[in-house]
Amino acid sequence: MNGPVKVFKSSDWAQRAFCEECGSTLWYGLIHDNSRNLAAGLFENAGGATLAIEYFTDDCPQGYTLADDHQKLTRKQTFALFAPDEGETQ
Repeated sequence: MNGPVKVFKSSDWAQRAFCEECGSTLWYGLIHDNSRNLAAGLFENAGGATLAIEYFTDDCPQGYTLADDHQKLTRKQTFALFAPDEGETQ
């Protein structure tokens, strides 16, 4: 991928990035610490990677589950992990 990167603020604490040319997702980033969660599709052979955490599991369509034993976070748990605490600098 060689296209230009487009970044937008998707919430008070986060931003998302994608390729402006093809639309591929690149990352989800936290504003307060500049950390980035890179899209698995950016890496060759990502299909063999181990799934460690699944987010927003209570928002998944009924009957939708990912295989294997991994941490499954609800919406509340996901926001607690990513959203800065009240009063924290963003």
